[in-house]
Amino acid sequence: MSVTESVNIASLKMVQGELISTIEESAGLIEQFVTDRNNGELLQRCVEGIRQVRGILNLIQLKGVNLLAEELAIHIKDVSPGEDAKTDRQLELISAAFFMLPRYLEYCVQTSRNMGMLLIPKINELRQARRAALLPESYYFEFEPAAIERALAELAPQEANLPLLRRLRFMYQTGLLKVLQGNQVKSSLGIMCRALERLESLCGSSAMVNFFWVAAATLQAIGEEGMALSKSRKLLLGAIDREIKALEVDGQLVVARASNSAMLKDLLYLLVLSKSKSARSQDVIAAYGVPSFYYSDAELVREMEFLNGPSTNTISSMVSLLNGELKHTKNMLEHSAQGAAELKADAPELIAALTKIAEILALVGLVAPSKSLKQEVEKLRSWQAAGKSVAAGDLLSIADTLLYVESTVAGLGKTNMSDDKLTQINALERDQVMASNQIAEAETLVIDEAQTGIAVVKRALSAFAESHYDQAHIVTIAARLDGIRGGMFVLGLPRAAKVLAGCILFVEQSLIAQQQDLPIEHMLETFADAVVSLEYYLDSLKIDKNADTDVLRIAEESLEALGYKV
Repeated sequence: MSVTESVNIASLKMVQGELISTIEESAGLIEQFVTDRNNGELLQRCVEGIRQVRGILNLIQLKGVNLLAEELAIHIKDVSPGEDAKTDRQLELISAAFFMLPRYLEYCVQTSRNMGMLLIPKINELRQARRAALLPESYYFEFEPAAIERALAELAPQEANLPLLRRLRFMYQTGLLKVLQGNQVKSSLGIMCRALERLESLCGSSAMVNFFWVAAATLQAIGEEGMALSKSRKLLLGAIDREIKALEVDGQLVVARASNSAMLKDLLYLLVLSKSKSARSQDVIAAYGVPSFYYSDAELVREMEFLNGPSTNTISSMVSLLNGELKHTKNMLEHSAQGAAELKADAPELIAALTKIAEILALVGLVAPSKSLKQEVEKLRSWQAAGKSVAAGDLLSIADTLLYVESTVAGLGKTNMSDDKLTQINALERDQVMASNQIAEAETLVIDEAQTGIAVVKRALSAFAESHYDQAHIVTIAARLDGIRGGMFVLGLPRAAKVLAGCILFVEQSLIAQQQDLPIEHMLETFADAVVSLEYYLDSLKIDKNADTDVLRIAEESLEALGYKV
């Protein structure tokens, strides 16, 4: 019932290059169309490119982005060749969607998850432009609220309650108007919540009572938790008003009918998303048995900010720029460490270089390393102003700070640039940053070595088969696999280590000490499946330390077929 899905990173990485290339090519066709409005062939070729993208996305089952590509294709088909004011707006929306497609694929790779709900606002922009029904915020929430029973007073609205219904609707509308205007939102939600509570009491034990109960709890949670009121959420508040109007007009008929399940689902989704701890919220969630989310509305907002932030290419360019500046600065520092006279000569250039790096770091939100560099700049300026003779040891502090900055920059390519992640980086102590970077580099080396080992094993097995099972080709395989097994233990990956232990037993007991009557050819084919499974897993591991281990099931089943149960 989760609204998020894990992503097979290895599969996505395999097709990501082709996807990005096709998207960029299609976006280029749109750019050409902007200057050549009468060339309908450009639009047709663009649609064909997007259809190809959709086909690949369907293959790897990437929901959300698949729907965005579908909407984009429909939107492009609606564009008419020739100059038209309507076309300008269509092209603007198309360009925005073309930015989002590759950006979202990068997001999936970086986070190892698919959160299709993040794309709903962009999808709805396209749907609204072609006047199609908008997707609800809970579109990817696989939960259908069932009817529930509560112990309630046996009451029902009477015709005499009509003036009260009108008054309650006016109360709700008064608050709704302020909310739509963005004025006194929290207090206005309180008024609306009060109206819904009174409507709940009027419905007695009828079918509609639970709808107003859930609506009141959700509005209370929105106000208390300070949830953002997006367009879709404001539309939901307006839809509640229409339910009150129906009650006012049709009375008993409305009370007797079942509540709107789609609206109920939307309200329950927002309630769970709010992470509200109030008694009313918890009672509603428990009554309907709504599953919890591991994220909150505030965290979704941060994910959306990251999604709309700089792309991986932009971050890579920035990291490359910083690394170049750091290398140049370290060279100057090393040169300056040779003597005080040289330091005085190099000081202006060194100060300028350090200041530039500090400003770039501050610009991207890395406040802590930027502040550390600025402190070193102040030291240099004071030494320069005083004409102080500086010993080489005095420059160690600057060198240490540069190493800290270098470690921080090295970690940028391995994380996103959301405010939350930047806050975590800034909160780390200098030693923690440097140690974390060193550990990450060590883990990468272990995985690289493991991949090299697997490649050697594959070549040895091929040579073994081609030489009609000359054991000289496989005498070192067991030792090689044992080294990889040790690396898996170092990385804290026991399942992979156990698989490798099974592989070692097979090599030693079945290949090295082979018996003449064993079907070696068939056994080698089965064992090769296990080795390929390990190779695939290591490739995933290089992208994400927490890669899904399910792929190792292929290796486990292959070894079991060979008589070596893991």
